[in-house]
Amino acid sequence: MENVSRKKDQVDEKINENLAEFEREKEKKMLNLIVEIIVKVTLKEYYETCDQIPPL
Repeated sequence: MENVSRKKDQVDEKINENLAEFEREKEKKMLNLIVEIIVKVTLKEYYETCDQIPPL
C-alpha cells in the first residue's frame, strides 16, 4: 500500500513539474509576442514619420 502511495506521489510531482514548465513556456511565448508587437509598431511609426516630405 505504501508503495502505491509513493508511486502516486511521484506521478503527481511529475505532473506538477510538467504543468509548471508548460506555464513558463506560455509566459515566454506571450512575452516574445508582446515584444514583437511593440517593435513592429515602433518601426512602423518610425518609417511613417521618416517618409514625410517637408513643406517648402
